Amino acid sequence: MNLRTAARKLFNVRGDKLPVVCIFGRKDIDLVTPASGDYEEKRLDCRCYAADSQLEAVLSRDKPNVIITVGHRSSYSHMVKTPLEVQKKWLHYDALPDLGELGKTAYDTYVANLFDGNHAESNPLVTVFTAAYRTGEKIRRPFVSLKEQTYANWKWVIVDDSDDDGKTFRALTAIAEQDHRIKVFKPWKHSGTIGEVKNWACSLAGGDILLELDHDDELTDYALDYVVKGFNQYLEAGFLYTDCAEVYPDGTSLSYRNGWAFGYGSYADVEYRGRRYKSGSPGNINSKTIRHITSMPNHIRAWRKSFYRSIGGHNKDLHVADDYEIMIRTFLKTRMIRVPKLCYLQHIGNTAQRIRNKEIHRHVRSIRAHYDRMIHERFLELGCEDFSWDEHRGCSDYTIPNPAVESHATLTSHV
Repeated sequence: MNLRTAARKLFNVRGDKLPVVCIFGRKDIDLVTPASGDYEEKRLDCRCYAADSQLEAVLSRDKPNVIITVGHRSSYSHMVKTPLEVQKKWLHYDALPDLGELGKTAYDTYVANLFDGNHAESNPLVTVFTAAYRTGEKIRRPFVSLKEQTYANWKWVIVDDSDDDGKTFRALTAIAEQDHRIKVFKPWKHSGTIGEVKNWACSLAGGDILLELDHDDELTDYALDYVVKGFNQYLEAGFLYTDCAEVYPDGTSLSYRNGWAFGYGSYADVEYRGRRYKSGSPGNINSKTIRHITSMPNHIRAWRKSFYRSIGGHNKDLHVADDYEIMIRTFLKTRMIRVPKLCYLQHIGNTAQRIRNKEIHRHVRSIRAHYDRMIHERFLELGCEDFSWDEHRGCSDYTIPNPAVESHATLTSHV
């Protein structure tokens, strides 16, 4: 090991930013790549470890671009359990190969992964995004629910908009240190505008699918698996939603009166992990349900990242009703998939939401008025009946009776 490498490892001095190669099963290895001339860099940032027993800590700290293991494959029990995003960086050798060839292979693997989208359809990376604000211990709900997902190829981007002198940010950072898939960010100043915070979170996301998770809610353990299967069933669709249970602090479920969501909402008694929940579904996307916040898709809400960015993401200027507004813009530009399964537990009891209800409904009325005719034209484009449209007045009317047979624009996935 040369003096530069020894100093870097002893004092944790990284120097120039280079592709990071973590090598397990060998000590004191430095790899280089072939270079066309003196003007090209040859070095790789190699970091050696005896075993993979502390793999999670290595992944979180080093953020390797390539992982090399040497020896019996069975010795790397932690490595074989990692998700696809880690596995695709992995090179295993029973015996150490020629170091010149190994350096070239390591660099080629790094470059290939920069541009690799081969697994996006069958095993896409799901980026879960969360806007956090003075969350406290409740952040453990989404954290635990993500750790227990049956679908492992996910990342979690958290943007902390708290104005508490860094208390929440420190707590989030401590959680991020427990799993390399978690990234925490904080704006230089408090925003207070939820649309802006969500938009920023999504701009920091990689992967193929974006999924919204509130900072005190949780996913059912099969949720991401169902989301991926739903998107894979309908490749033309850019958005997906599921059923959701709203849960009180005592574990009981909230349920609205009969006839909610303009008569299209429904509940099903669902057992999950020994508890029974009222799993609520607003139903399909039709002439009435898309036009009000109480009947639009609640949670899960998930987008293909490419589509989300094509419509500009969440409205950065909306401090309320941002979810309603982006639902309408989503409907105007893509097909929407419904997965009629309980995939989300929304914990209620925060009085702040109820206090803001009047402001929310004022914005909902204005947003609906702005998009009303565009919604009408979209239904016609899809060949659906806009049955609440009053042609004489040139606007929608909730009081128009529902038709005997519902006309809707939803793609249903029975995963």
